[in-house]
Amino acid sequence: MSAWWNGADENGIISHMVKQTSLAVAALSAFVAAAYPAPYAADVSTPEKRAAKIEQLWTHDKASDVRIWPAERLKPEAVQKPFSLTEWELDQSNLVIGDVLNPQFSVFPAKGEGRRPAVLVFPGGGYHVLGWNKEGTEIAEWLNSLGFAAFVLLYRTDDRDGALADAQRTMGILRRDAAKYGIDPARLGVIGFSAGANLAVRLSTNWRSRTYEKVDDADDQPCRPDFMLPIYPWDIRPRLNSTDPWKGWEKTMALAKEYPVDSQTPPSFTIQSIDDMCEAETAVALDFVLRRAGVQSEIRIYPSGGHGYGLRRLGKPTDVWSYEAASWLARFAGPASVR
Repeated sequence: MSAWWNGADENGIISHMVKQTSLAVAALSAFVAAAYPAPYAADVSTPEKRAAKIEQLWTHDKASDVRIWPAERLKPEAVQKPFSLTEWELDQSNLVIGDVLNPQFSVFPAKGEGRRPAVLVFPGGGYHVLGWNKEGTEIAEWLNSLGFAAFVLLYRTDDRDGALADAQRTMGILRRDAAKYGIDPARLGVIGFSAGANLAVRLSTNWRSRTYEKVDDADDQPCRPDFMLPIYPWDIRPRLNSTDPWKGWEKTMALAKEYPVDSQTPPSFTIQSIDDMCEAETAVALDFVLRRAGVQSEIRIYPSGGHGYGLRRLGKPTDVWSYEAASWLARFAGPASVR
């Protein structure tokens, strides 16, 4: 744990959270080990196997994909340029997508009758690429198992402001077309991972006005999420170097100015581990700022787990985060209150 907490944690608050989480992990560890196989290794030793794996991982209902911008709002080269489907993490059964210039969302509908709660999913990848399976489709399928509809957004890469506009626009489309998708527009939240968590926080604190000129009636709909789940968030605290997020962040209980929290910021559930390269202090600072503004917020700080694991069970304390998140979701937007 960073030394700066020695003064900030005089009452042992952080240590207490870690201790309590460790006890929960111990209680659930046997169940987790029995229920989920840890390895996701894939044989990609030949070009043919790599091609087959890419095709398998990219399989989804492509007919339901929605391009969110009309062609005239995109750069000329964006309309025809395909996404790049990279081989970076194929051996981990994760398709990493780059060159997203023409953003879209994919639909993962919930089963059951009535208007379902829904979650818009933001995969991570440092705003350069997007983890399609590990932080996208696998998350959507988990949300479906909880009774939530899910939508995975492939937002623009290498364009943070563009990504925010993509998120705002998608929220408006989903609320306008709520009847089509069978969702409750008043129970539409967001979940994001790493850079996707950054986007979730940015959207949740920048919803009062669109960052782009109106396209159609979808932009008349509110784009405020009803709840957010920033999962191992990245780069939301003030930076030590304004142009390079990897130089680290100030040791302060504050967020960067791009994330103006106030009393209308949505309720939040955040997780992070002590050994996360993006620092557990990130989640603690977010929780502190939210609570100070009167926003309902919960965090879980785990002793270890690293970064970028999604839902995958790897024998780490973070393996249990989805159980705690599911309980939180049930309280805020769960299918038990389907109407």
